[in-house]
Amino acid sequence: MTYRKRKYEIVKKFMNPELIRDMRLVFAKDRNNRKEDKEREIRLGQNLVTLFEDLGPVFIKFGQILSTRRDIFSDNIINELEKLQDDVKEEDFSYIKETIEEEFARDIEDIFVEFDRKVLATGSIAQTHLAYIRFDDSVKKVVVKVRRKDIEKRVSEDLTIIRDLYRKYQNKLNFIESFDLGEVLEEFGKTLRKEIDFKNEKENILKYREDNKRSTDLSSPAVYENYCGKSVLTIEYINGKSIRSSYDKDPDTRKSLAKKIIKAYTNQMFSYGFFHADPHPGNIFVDSDYNLYLIDFGIVSTLSENYRYQIIKIFLGASLNEVSLVTDAIIGMGLLAFDSKKIPIFERRIQKLLDKYMAMNISQLKLVELIEDFYRLLVDFSIKIPSELTNFGKTILTVEGLIEKLVPEESFIALAIPLARPMALKLLSPDIVSNKILKNTYNSASLIKELPKASLNILRQLERGDFAIEQKRSDKDLQLFEKIEKRKVNAVVFIGICLIISSSILSLALIGLNNKDIRFLIILILTISLIFSLCLLKSLLKNGK
Repeated sequence: MTYRKRKYEIVKKFMNPELIRDMRLVFAKDRNNRKEDKEREIRLGQNLVTLFEDLGPVFIKFGQILSTRRDIFSDNIINELEKLQDDVKEEDFSYIKETIEEEFARDIEDIFVEFDRKVLATGSIAQTHLAYIRFDDSVKKVVVKVRRKDIEKRVSEDLTIIRDLYRKYQNKLNFIESFDLGEVLEEFGKTLRKEIDFKNEKENILKYREDNKRSTDLSSPAVYENYCGKSVLTIEYINGKSIRSSYDKDPDTRKSLAKKIIKAYTNQMFSYGFFHADPHPGNIFVDSDYNLYLIDFGIVSTLSENYRYQIIKIFLGASLNEVSLVTDAIIGMGLLAFDSKKIPIFERRIQKLLDKYMAMNISQLKLVELIEDFYRLLVDFSIKIPSELTNFGKTILTVEGLIEKLVPEESFIALAIPLARPMALKLLSPDIVSNKILKNTYNSASLIKELPKASLNILRQLERGDFAIEQKRSDKDLQLFEKIEKRKVNAVVFIGICLIISSSILSLALIGLNNKDIRFLIILILTISLIFSLCLLKSLLKNGK
């Protein structure tokens, strides 16, 4: 299909009058939780699912990404989008063979000891086959993941069309105010391009295996690097089944598996800051000994040390009902500028949110509801949620959904708190806090060290007349201004001299001079400088009246 025909097909599908009308009403500001609103949201979700499935792999992936954005859509829409599946026809084996041989420039029979023509699993990006390879003087059973035909070209073309259409119709989408659609599309494009390059997935697995070596961590398949490329990925065969197979096990076994998953994800997120970001049941395998494995590392995410620290502060503030801790953490993340007028309103909203959940029993708490309310709060204050936090929230919610299916009789939060508490204490330990204080102390020391030089530069600029003051005054004010201007300039110069003297003394003190005479001299100069400054300040205030 040509670019023009594909573009026409996409536009035609999106120009559904019912779809456009429902989108406008769903994103309207004056919505209420009426029955018709709920019905409209469900209908919109269903129509989006049909639309994405009709348009193929790129749009299916986009819909799956949107199904994680609870900061954008309500539960009614999310529940429909979550039904999107990579249910596509299998690729003809002749193409699979051709792709492998092009990747390694060898016949498939020379690469693998044996290669099963039968498909193991299919997806919108790739499909997998069982095979056998020679490795360390033995034959290993492996899973070979091969990219679908022309997927790179299709992804590139569809992403270009989506970007071009967004630019063209951006002004007509101004009814969407709760999020930046352009930013969502940009992030989606980056994620998808990484996912279709299996070299990225290989590196993700290697990094995960390097981090996750504790007995409490989830295992992952080994990677056979000599059998990997941009369009082919060869990994260890895991002799297990999806975690779904454990849903009917005895309560103690299910609870043990649930705790291990929570503990492992706590380590990934808060110890390593690098985590598998797609933990749906199909990507978690369990073997006959109840060992757990993560597979499919196409989607991973990171959490910086600062975000980890601030997230713990948010949870700590929530548990202690301390609004200021939550606000401080959000400011610390760089999401909210310090605004003396805005902060009190923001904190009142947080307090209202905390009051709602503090009144609940812990077994009644649903993390999905808490995060959804928190995201809505951020959206209401026009706070854009960075992808790092979006991926964190989406992964946490996916894990919560999995745990609820595994142990429906248990509360996810009740299980998670005892396991996460040691990690929280570790991130708030004296060592971590002292390191942050040391960094700030270093910055302060650097500032003091530079003060003499900065002060001298200020004086030079004053001397050259580089500082200009523009003010609109009456004739009477100008006359008064002229009388005292000379005196003010002299005063500023004297203050600058005092600043140089004071900062120089502080710098000497930091160097650690211990001579008694020098210490006496420092105290004397500092006292004189202080007296000078106070006198000049008093004079300025008097003349400024």
